[in-house]
Amino acid sequence: MTAESPGPGHSSVSRRLAFAVISVVFAGYLANAFLYVLDAGATPGRVAGSLACLGTIGYLQLGVFSRPGTDLTSRRAHLALGGLAALVFAPVPFFQTAWAGMPGFLAGSSLLVVRGRARWVVFGLVAAANPLTKVSFGAPAGVLAYWFASTLTAGLAVYGLSRLPALVDRLETARSELADLAVARERLAFARDLEDLLGQGLTTIVRQTRIVSGSAITRIIGIAREALADVRVVASSYRDPPSSSAAPIPALFPRVLLTAVVIGYGVMATLLASYDLGVMAVCAVSGAVIVVLVLAVLPRTPRLALAGIALCVFGPQLVTGNPFTGGVPGFAGGAALLVLPRRPGWAAFGLVVASQGVVHVVAGNPFTDVAWGMIAATNHGLVLYALTRLWSMVTELQQAREELATAAVTRERLRFARDLHDLLGYSLSAITLKTELAHRLSPVQARRELAEVRDIARQALADVRSVALSYRELSLDEELASARALLAVAGVDVRVDAGEVPPEVAGTLATVLREGVTNLLRHSKAERCDIGLSTSDRLVALEIVNDGVPAGERRSADGSGIGNLTTRVRALGGDLHAGLTPEHTYRLRAEIPLPRQSISMTAQPQL
Repeated sequence: MTAESPGPGHSSVSRRLAFAVISVVFAGYLANAFLYVLDAGATPGRVAGSLACLGTIGYLQLGVFSRPGTDLTSRRAHLALGGLAALVFAPVPFFQTAWAGMPGFLAGSSLLVVRGRARWVVFGLVAAANPLTKVSFGAPAGVLAYWFASTLTAGLAVYGLSRLPALVDRLETARSELADLAVARERLAFARDLEDLLGQGLTTIVRQTRIVSGSAITRIIGIAREALADVRVVASSYRDPPSSSAAPIPALFPRVLLTAVVIGYGVMATLLASYDLGVMAVCAVSGAVIVVLVLAVLPRTPRLALAGIALCVFGPQLVTGNPFTGGVPGFAGGAALLVLPRRPGWAAFGLVVASQGVVHVVAGNPFTDVAWGMIAATNHGLVLYALTRLWSMVTELQQAREELATAAVTRERLRFARDLHDLLGYSLSAITLKTELAHRLSPVQARRELAEVRDIARQALADVRSVALSYRELSLDEELASARALLAVAGVDVRVDAGEVPPEVAGTLATVLREGVTNLLRHSKAERCDIGLSTSDRLVALEIVNDGVPAGERRSADGSGIGNLTTRVRALGGDLHAGLTPEHTYRLRAEIPLPRQSISMTAQPQL
């Protein structure tokens, strides 16, 4: 499968693809349920009631749970989940087994809304409740097992189709912020190099120029020559391309999700044929081979996999005349979309879907089975296509982000090399030449030359400090944006509530924020993080709260850089606290008193 390179319009294409596939797949689930309602008895009350329930389920799924930007931790989302639960289970006494496909929506939406490990417990309970609520209708054990497996598989498909488009959007948004973060780290390294290389040496030169002696002049010459050589070496090294500065984005989530859904569909196809052990055996073999071809062969040799899948689908159906022996027929259509060019791929997809209607008609099955065969082939093919393409998009975005971050760091390194050469190369050369000249002059003339050397060294030292400060200074706004992007890429739901912060304390708070986010990503498995900046009449506070620390874990407040942060905050008269809260979250809070000028400005009465 060749992946398209992401370009300017790539993000809009992925969003359109996701919306179209989600709409079609969800509509297929709803239409299938409606067909079975009609098959069980098409009275006006049943038709109207089922349409109202199905329409509301579709609205909640597309308009709330699957909509990018929805706050799935909000009260509205939890109320919607409760409403969905009522729509999934309350109508069961009226529509009976026709409603067996609806719990998949609830299972998938529970994974989206419920937090922590509890979501998987709810997911399993919903899957188990589906067959348990229908035992009284006399369904055989194989059908009950099918409903359990279908809820698990459909739930994962609903979850993945709803989750991955938002993940792609977040990754695209995060690319520039992560590149900025890589540049900021490189700038800190620049500042350290400047101070280590030149700060002490230039200070020594300034002191030595007050001593008019042969040994002092010789020492100045040695320091200047060494510093000039260091500048040239460092400037040259910074012109070399850097290694990748971007941490890889794990693509494990879409891979595991795709694997689980593909295997789930294979198990469902086998259980569906449980009414006949011979048919079930043929379906199990063909389904298992198709699953292997999809997961192991399709990514490496796509056309061979497509031919093998088609053979496993249509071969058993033609030989036995039974539509249920073809494993997962929709995977032939999904593989065609992935392997063939766009128009032939969609044409092949349509032929696969139509063929499943034909084989059911030839087998003499009722209209409900004919419609089910076509809907199932459509859904299974689109789910395979969407999850595979979205997985490849995540990988492509990761590569693009790494390239962008590397390019940004390269530009910054070149700028730093130019700064070293332009600002300090001339000054150090002048110091060396004038000091060598002073070595050959009379004491009076040497004193005059050394005075000029002292002025040049002072100016060079000021340049070093100015450049180092400009590279070292952190922007609180930039750190907030970088924190939001980093946490989003790591799969952490982040909420930022930031107010105005006086510039006198913004740099220190930016450092606290960076260290806090770094520790969170390094030491915890958080799923949610709240970052708050608040300013009162006399105090500004930064608070980082996350849910990534188990209740029994204790952490020292002086570890992982917290001790250094405490020292910096206390230097401004503030205080820093880090530890567990009664709500079993981990909180880092820095409080810094406002400077007097800021206090007087914020305390002015409002007329």
